[in-house]
Amino acid sequence: MTTPTTEQSVPSWLIRAGIGAAAVIVAAGIATGLLALLGRPSVSLSSGQALVQVHAGGAGTSVTSVRATSGGRPVPLKRQGDGYVPVTALPQGQAVTARATVAAPGWLRWLLGSGASTTAAARTPAAAPAVRTAVSAHPGTVTVGFTRPVSIVRYQAAGGKSRVLNLTRPEASVPLTVPGRQAGGGLTVTAAPWPWEQTAARTTAVNWLSAPANGVPVAVADPAPDGTTAGLNNPVTLTFDEPVAKALGGRRPAISPPVPGTWSQPDANTLAFAPKGTGFAPGTPVTVSFGHPVTAVSGAAHGPTLTSASSSYHFTVPQPSTLRVQQILARLHYLPLNFTPARGVREPATLAAEAATLGSPLKGSFSWRWSPPGSLRGQWQPGSANVMLKGALMAFLSAAQGSSFNGYTATDSTTSQLIDAAWKPLLSAAVADKTDPHPYSYVYVSENLPESLTLWENGRTVLTSAANTGQPARPTVTGTYPVYVRFTFNYMSGHNPDGSYYHDPVYWINYFNGGDAVHGFVRGSYGSPQSLGCVELPVPTAHEAFDHLAIGDLVDVSPLPVQSRSGPPVTGTWRRRKSSWSATARSKPSPA
Repeated sequence: MTTPTTEQSVPSWLIRAGIGAAAVIVAAGIATGLLALLGRPSVSLSSGQALVQVHAGGAGTSVTSVRATSGGRPVPLKRQGDGYVPVTALPQGQAVTARATVAAPGWLRWLLGSGASTTAAARTPAAAPAVRTAVSAHPGTVTVGFTRPVSIVRYQAAGGKSRVLNLTRPEASVPLTVPGRQAGGGLTVTAAPWPWEQTAARTTAVNWLSAPANGVPVAVADPAPDGTTAGLNNPVTLTFDEPVAKALGGRRPAISPPVPGTWSQPDANTLAFAPKGTGFAPGTPVTVSFGHPVTAVSGAAHGPTLTSASSSYHFTVPQPSTLRVQQILARLHYLPLNFTPARGVREPATLAAEAATLGSPLKGSFSWRWSPPGSLRGQWQPGSANVMLKGALMAFLSAAQGSSFNGYTATDSTTSQLIDAAWKPLLSAAVADKTDPHPYSYVYVSENLPESLTLWENGRTVLTSAANTGQPARPTVTGTYPVYVRFTFNYMSGHNPDGSYYHDPVYWINYFNGGDAVHGFVRGSYGSPQSLGCVELPVPTAHEAFDHLAIGDLVDVSPLPVQSRSGPPVTGTWRRRKSSWSATARSKPSPA
């Protein structure tokens, strides 16, 4: 039996609600379609030919602002093509932060949102020559390659005018003008990748060579032909215009005088010799022999100094710099001064590094370790081979050589000769930081009546005493002299002004000028000219002075009174110095 169905009625309010929901669904579907079609606003940044390039996402999206800063300061921008470039050229390698904002079309902002922003950091690109040696295939032009394409090149051939090239588009290799009648020479080059950048602040030295003629190789030689190296152990570098194997036929150059070292080949065209340790002796003329003709060319730093084709070329090792020697002696406390390198300059830490700087002083300044007497202050002259430097060198050689030190020879030597004797152990002492084992002492003798002796040590006066200098017939020579030999006891012999002979015992002797010495001698009084040229002290006082003095200490005999000291209070550690000399003389100086 079939049960009949009954049709039920639906309330009108429910029908209306259903229609509304359907409309919402349709609207949502339309919005979703618009989002899919148009896309929400988005932004990204990149750099290329422009400093800032903005990539906006979403149809109709527009850029509303682009700003850049560097180091917290704004970088004004201007529109150029599809990007933004700085109004004023920026240095290479400068950090820049850029921020861009984009927005959707106004009629869609109710749906897509008000916009989007993003920030990106970048650094302005840098470029430099990719080679240090370039070959000129055509007279008057040499092509230089760069580490990246460049838009601006600024360069100068040695002895020529500065030139600037502004390229229409960036190029990785750029032809530069050079003197057409030269076999080679030097260029200084700087460049910029983009027109909105400054060229690099530091120029690069580039050597250039003409293509070989008549089969004779051309080589950039560093050190330069007939030049002087900066240090004792500078490497010898030869950069040929063709592979080394072809230029030299598989042979290595010979270096004379020979020194220990190693050969290397940084690239196919370059051969280098690195001396070991201290390298060549100061002032040495060095010959580099090839075995067959080679045209040697100076590097870019030296200008176009050329030599004719020859089987060898020559350079010279420098003499030690007097100022550099003073810097080392001050560092080791053989001078009463400190040396402080300039900011960013470091003292060498190895023997090879010390040797590399011996021919050229470091940048820096000297300062007194203590407040010195005015008479000593006036004798300090940076870079001068004067008696203060001579005394410091004698003190160093005495400490380095011990009992084998020959003070007689040293006092007759010039300062240059003492430097020749001291340079190698001085470099070793500098590396080991082997400072002067004794205090710095200085003796001032005044011939003003009553005559007196004042001994200054490490910033303070440690002894003042009446003294006797030479009588009018045998005066004590005035001036400043370093102590060169010392004895605890000896006899002085000779003739008095009246012709009579003397053979007198003297004590605690410090010879400083020929036969003149500071020593002890028994007299009835002190404070007036009585000696035969020496500076006499009471024997106990001479003993005390002897304990404070050593080889190289300065004795200043002057008719002027001791000048007053000035400066801050002196602080430090005071030590007494003991003599290592025996009481028996080896060969005594001329009697005085």
